[in-house]
Amino acid sequence: MPTALTPEVALATRPRLWVLVPSFLLGAETWRGVGEVLHLLGQDVVRPKPVRTTPRHADHVSPWVNGVADAIPPVTSTPIVVVGHSGSCPRLALVVDELVERGHDVEAMILVNGRLPEDGVVPTERDFPMSDTLDALVRPDDYLPPWHRWWGPMIVDMLPGDDARHRVLDEAKPVPRAVFDQPIPAPALPESVGKGYLALGDLYLPTMEAARSDGFQVRRLDGEHLHMVVDPVSVAAALMGLCDATYACQRLG
Repeated sequence: MPTALTPEVALATRPRLWVLVPSFLLGAETWRGVGEVLHLLGQDVVRPKPVRTTPRHADHVSPWVNGVADAIPPVTSTPIVVVGHSGSCPRLALVVDELVERGHDVEAMILVNGRLPEDGVVPTERDFPMSDTLDALVRPDDYLPPWHRWWGPMIVDMLPGDDARHRVLDEAKPVPRAVFDQPIPAPALPESVGKGYLALGDLYLPTMEAARSDGFQVRRLDGEHLHMVVDPVSVAAALMGLCDATYACQRLG
């Protein structure tokens, strides 16, 4: 009988704390199913709730980043994997940087169907028509309607199940239009932090290829933008595979 785990078995059984960060436009319910699957696989899971700002705030990013970091338990020996979806992705390097600053061991950062962090970029700079869309949606109180009201019947394609759709969309709240006008810093991360990218469907394939060029481990699943709600088992498996690939790349060469 072997006295030590092989590298492959060690990866499969390695305990981690998964920080599943939703888009700031939605809520923690988007990650509930994936979190339950990871927990069944012996992993610890935290699903931070987005911190909301108002049009009176001058800074819409720092309160959100600190809210995510504050949801993490005190520093332990368990390595952390930070996973972000959609609108949280450009901010995720800030979350990792804050956790490292607080003394946490961050093993990997995984982006899911969102833009790559780019230092000082305003969100709408990478999608110019979006500014016009947001300006057409903004209310007199300077808030945007809840995210799902931007897309009409397309939401049913993303979330065909009535129960899941109600659970997820009930957490969608109005957000200030100014959220999309603030430049987002993207600090350089330690080389020890692995990077992964998971594309859901084809919407973010160009971003996935850019991530691949930047040294990310990448995966793609068939599905819509909220596929983690529809098929949490496949998404959890893909995240585990990405995390193991980044770990192998960083630690095992």
